[in-house]
Amino acid sequence: MEINEIIQNYNINEDDFRAFIDQNITENLNHARHVETEIHTFTGIYMAVVAGVLAFNFTGREGSSFSVIVHIILLGGGLLAMFLLNRWYTAFDVFMAHAEGLCFIKEQMVLGCMTPAEAVKVWRTFNTALNKAVEDREQKPKEAAFAALDEKYIKAREAGFRLFAFKIPTKGGKGPSTRDFIFGFHGVILISVAIILISDIYKLVL
Repeated sequence: MEINEIIQNYNINEDDFRAFIDQNITENLNHARHVETEIHTFTGIYMAVVAGVLAFNFTGREGSSFSVIVHIILLGGGLLAMFLLNRWYTAFDVFMAHAEGLCFIKEQMVLGCMTPAEAVKVWRTFNTALNKAVEDREQKPKEAAFAALDEKYIKAREAGFRLFAFKIPTKGGKGPSTRDFIFGFHGVILISVAIILISDIYKLVL
């Protein structure tokens, strides 16, 4: 059965359809917010734990053997933390991409450029392309999803006049994002622990 037939058979009201899209936009943004909160909470706790362990270790109460074991655990935990952060940010990107895709569809419907039937087709195309881009680990899955749409929708998204551009302005133009800083903090911790571990092993061998 074609999409148009489904729309007609279920007698879908366009206002109800827009309200349904609004609800899904809100849910995706809420999920993205929760994921971001989890990332920041985890990063704060992880850094506090690492700082506490290193502070205790530097008191010199334990020998080099104990230090090596502790730093190996911290190094392994740091690597796992980086993988976990990557998974979290992948989920965050998907939720935000869903929200932006739905916002674009809602915008086109408000402007009279898209019917509910066309909206369903566009969403299926967008979501399929987004999932494939995530599976292929592309750097910009959202852009790949938008690029899969018909040319008229690509031009509409790139047009100067938009009701809702879905862009968060940054002071001073482009620069490091919060994500860059978080990964940077974890990278600094990993390098520091690795250096200390090498020093401990050197002392233990000598």
